[in-house]
Amino acid sequence: MMFKYLNQAEIQTLSFDWRYKGYSVLDLITAEEADIISEELDSLRRERNKKDDKYGEYDPYIHPHRESLLIQKMFGHPKILEAMEFLMNSEIQGIQTWAYFKPPGELGRDAHQDAFYQQSGFNKTANISISLDDTGDDNGGIWFYECSHLLPILPIEVDEERAKTNPIRWRNERGKPCVLPPGHNFAKITPKTKKGQAVLLHSHIVHGSDDNNSDRFRRSLLSGYCVKGHNIRSGEHMKRETVDVNELKSKYWEIKKLS
Repeated sequence: MMFKYLNQAEIQTLSFDWRYKGYSVLDLITAEEADIISEELDSLRRERNKKDDKYGEYDPYIHPHRESLLIQKMFGHPKILEAMEFLMNSEIQGIQTWAYFKPPGELGRDAHQDAFYQQSGFNKTANISISLDDTGDDNGGIWFYECSHLLPILPIEVDEERAKTNPIRWRNERGKPCVLPPGHNFAKITPKTKKGQAVLLHSHIVHGSDDNNSDRFRRSLLSGYCVKGHNIRSGEHMKRETVDVNELKSKYWEIKKLS
């Protein structure tokens, strides 16, 4: 594979992390570019809430790429696509985007595997989470059970009381944690990320997030990709549809700066 956007150190780190950890952190955009994305997502969120009062003020935003040219542009970011094609060893297509706002006091997400919901097979899909704020365990950053991507798709257990804390239109945040093998010794890691960095997630890695116990937001833009031509579960809630992200790359990335 020829590389244009990833440097040699990034390639080596991605290769090692994907094999032995199940996630990796990548420098992606500037803090100023992250702020532009945050402003765009906040505008979409406010407009949504004006149109439909059933949403909570900071409920996640599903598929912002369907309404925003800027988010479309990020969906086809050439460095993301190059990394995903390298890690999945295939041409890829997009399947979803969504945004988290996570204000102070917001609860975290329970342990889960993305492959459980996408029903995609091992390493046939991958997600990326772009940090739009500096992120750590204090403001509810993503955590991982390192190396748990080597597990099969795990069963879940339902906690009806915990499930009542979910946003009205976002049912899978809490109350359906996956069940890890008894006696497992996977290390729980919460990587600290700077605004503009991105975390790449293997389809099978067990991950979640803690409550935001800080006075800061933890905003992020997430996108999902799959092996080109591979079947995925659309999902009753997400309603995933494949997107030609290489077409988006060609359309938006003749120049690299966000506009």
